[in-house]
Amino acid sequence: MTAKKLIVIDDEYLAVRGIEAMMSRMDVSYTFAGSAQDGISGLKLIEEVEPDLVITDIRMPGSSGLDLIAAARKKYPDMVFALISGYREFEYARKGLELGAVSYIDKPITREKLQALFERADRELMKHKHDILQNDRASALAELKMSRSIFIEMVNDSRTDGWREELAHFRAILTDYRFTLEDYGNECYHLVRSIEEAYYEKWRMFEPDAHLALYHNVEELSSREAVDAYTDMILEHVREKISARRTGTSYRVVTHVIDYINGNYQEDISLSAMAQKEGVSETYLSILIKEEVGISFVKYLTNVRIEHAKDLLKRGYRVNEVSEMVGYSNYRYFGNVFKREVGCTPMEYKARSGDK
Repeated sequence: MTAKKLIVIDDEYLAVRGIEAMMSRMDVSYTFAGSAQDGISGLKLIEEVEPDLVITDIRMPGSSGLDLIAAARKKYPDMVFALISGYREFEYARKGLELGAVSYIDKPITREKLQALFERADRELMKHKHDILQNDRASALAELKMSRSIFIEMVNDSRTDGWREELAHFRAILTDYRFTLEDYGNECYHLVRSIEEAYYEKWRMFEPDAHLALYHNVEELSSREAVDAYTDMILEHVREKISARRTGTSYRVVTHVIDYINGNYQEDISLSAMAQKEGVSETYLSILIKEEVGISFVKYLTNVRIEHAKDLLKRGYRVNEVSEMVGYSNYRYFGNVFKREVGCTPMEYKARSGDK
């Protein structure tokens, strides 16, 4: 284990050398890394060495030990400080504790007092380390949650591009934080379950019996490589199924509906009737058409009817005739739809077409 660094800031040469000498005869996890005789040079030494523990006298020429602690704390909030206090300096020592010093040693300094100080410093350093790890873990978990959300969004959008890149990012988070094998497996399991559940929720009409990954399958794995291989297998399986859905069932359903609209636009066509014809729900059919065509069912039907209406008007048919020929039983309603889509009334469009 790497020794922790200690510096001493005191204008009494003998006090500094005494601490160094006592440390050499003690079994401690600290190494003496330097000393300074005043607060100003002490701050400079802190910046150069970046020690784990600073022992400083309260009273020194120029900047006091209290001033040094207040200044150093701003840049090194996790550094541990301890005070050396002389006779009748307990009020100053109390202020030092309020500034964040872990303890103070009253003179004369002994090995016992140093030992007690090192033990307090170790506890404080461990606490700081624990706080940092907890903060890092909270940050990592938030990033992992965001990555899972991105995967779920891709599943909901039936997108398979970018999966491998996002999975690499997910694993990088786990690696950077140095998750234990158990936590690594837990997070990977959580990921694959989230993706599988999103997939089956979207495609439950075609796959009512969901076959989801089981935790004990991950729990039994003995290495991260094995967890990665299992995760890859599950995600690739889902990715392939999504690709098949996009080019298979969903494509065929949408093609049938589009072909029917193009050939029967003059009939009374509804989303519910088409959904029943294809054996799917209205909501699901609406989603499929929007995904594949880019516009809604009603918008597509309207576009087809209006394009045919424009052609019929150019050919000289009357407005009421065109209305019925393209599937509108109410020619006034047809006129409103036509104006909304084209920007002019059917009569105006027919007149303009006749002028050309």
